[in-house]
Amino acid sequence: VMTGHWEFTYRDEEVIRNIAEFQGAFVAQNVRVREEALFDYRFADFAGFDEDLGLAFEPYVIKEVGGVKVAVIGQAFPYTPIANPARFIPDWTFGIEDGRMQEIVDRVRATEKPAVVVVLSHNGMDVDLKLASRVSGIDVILGGHTHDGVPAPIPVDNPGGKTLVTNAG
Repeated sequence: VMTGHWEFTYRDEEVIRNIAEFQGAFVAQNVRVREEALFDYRFADFAGFDEDLGLAFEPYVIKEVGGVKVAVIGQAFPYTPIANPARFIPDWTFGIEDGRMQEIVDRVRATEKPAVVVVLSHNGMDVDLKLASRVSGIDVILGGHTHDGVPAPIPVDNPGGKTLVTNAG
């Protein structure tokens, strides 16, 4: 399972082609198709596209790990159009989207009934900590981007309990 960052340094058609060839799940709840692009969206036949939600990619995937049902929600790098040439991805918007994250966590918990909800994030540690404080129902955020070495997960309080946050160093 993966989410995106450097993948978006390619043109959108290359991103779609690469993800289609990827032998795993690509998830990103925070990449939307611009409203004006929805009318004649070039990648409408891409398996991850959700016209009703306006999402360019699947927001999550369900996996069974050691007999445990796990939901993995993707959080792509939210500052992609700033860090990479926006002209390569003209039909997509990116952001932290904590409100939609809460909606997806709630929906996944209600409909899929996972034992664990994991967010696979490329936000960076500071944003992951803030996200964990604002969104309830996430058990763990496995983050990246800032490459902070975190020797032990950091428990973060939120209105629904606690979320453990860690980051790949």
